[in-house]
Amino acid sequence: MWLKDLSIENRRYAINIKADMTDDNRLEVLKTNDYNSTIKGIHALLVSEPNFFLVDEEFLNSALEVYKVYNDGFAIEKLTELKKLSDIEIEKRATSYIESEYLKRRFIFTYLDYLELLELDDLLLREINYNFLLGNPYILYSISYLKKEFIYYYSKNRKADNYLLTILNILEKRQYYDTEAVVSINAILELFPNKDEEKIITFAKKIQ
Repeated sequence: MWLKDLSIENRRYAINIKADMTDDNRLEVLKTNDYNSTIKGIHALLVSEPNFFLVDEEFLNSALEVYKVYNDGFAIEKLTELKKLSDIEIEKRATSYIESEYLKRRFIFTYLDYLELLELDDLLLREINYNFLLGNPYILYSISYLKKEFIYYYSKNRKADNYLLTILNILEKRQYYDTEAVVSINAILELFPNKDEEKIITFAKKIQ
């Protein structure tokens, strides 16, 4: 099973958990989160992308500690199985997972790049005020990723789709990327079949 095979709700929970893992105080963040969203998010990852927890030992340790507190049998069993893997197997699975992420996101990123991408995915999915995101160097990669992983969601939710399209239109006007970019704005715009019908969303803060 893949992330895109899950319900929209569970995919959103999974993206949120990934973003939580980018925090240096990830354990405390997980503990203070809404109980149901944490349970559903980690469960969603365990059935779709369990190797995500092997990318960083702290991802696995934090999730395991939280679930020991929650006494969730399914999660404890699955996380413990991952914890018992040999170092060689962990490295093999983590490398395979990251390589699959390279393909989905269409570029090779560093660990720190990846943490920023995970946080950005969550912020875009939650449709926060885009004025705070326009300068992010990974925004095109994240939009492209979300459009493909949440294709049905964006095809049915015109407001959410228009939010991403608005960002692209603004960046295009600013000539954010040239036509030689690996991920060009024009290529991503092709993922928006209704791009010529939408109007730009504006927030309270005026666009510069």
